[in-house]
Amino acid sequence: MHYVIGLITALAGLLFALSRLQRAGLDLNALNPFLWYRRAQWRKKYAAKPIYALDDPMDVAAVLLLEVARCEGAISSEQKREIVTIFEHEFHLCVDEASDLLRASTHLIRDEVNLADNIDKILQRSTANFTAAQVQSLIAMMHHLAMLEGPKNDAQRRLIEVTRMHFANKLKTNKSAWH
Repeated sequence: MHYVIGLITALAGLLFALSRLQRAGLDLNALNPFLWYRRAQWRKKYAAKPIYALDDPMDVAAVLLLEVARCEGAISSEQKREIVTIFEHEFHLCVDEASDLLRASTHLIRDEVNLADNIDKILQRSTANFTAAQVQSLIAMMHHLAMLEGPKNDAQRRLIEVTRMHFANKLKTNKSAWH
């Protein structure tokens, strides 16, 4: 009988101590391993930069094309028009959708200093979705934009080369269009 009384007293003391710790600011939910795992997964998925979560080849291509134009400094209105035209003709988008894609891509790269250094992170989720034809088309569009206002500079060459090298061993043999 005295064991039961000791056990009840120990349990009451533990509960009292936990409630006092909680009132003092300790989050008891932090000790729950299932909740910790869910929070870690949530943080991993949604706390990363949005540019690293792109999985659609068209979105990734739009970001890379805009970065090629941005490598020269500020993007000129001629470059913007050419990018929108590329989006319309290559991606088969209407004018409004092409403009929206340009704005979204601009938003994604606004805080990025140099995409060439993080190309593996940017292409990580979308590489499997690219086809060989899409990669060839992307590289050709990047070359075209780089040559739009004169010869390519070193940053543009590096971005194009890093992109080409990333896809060198990871191409699909499927030859589908962008849409």
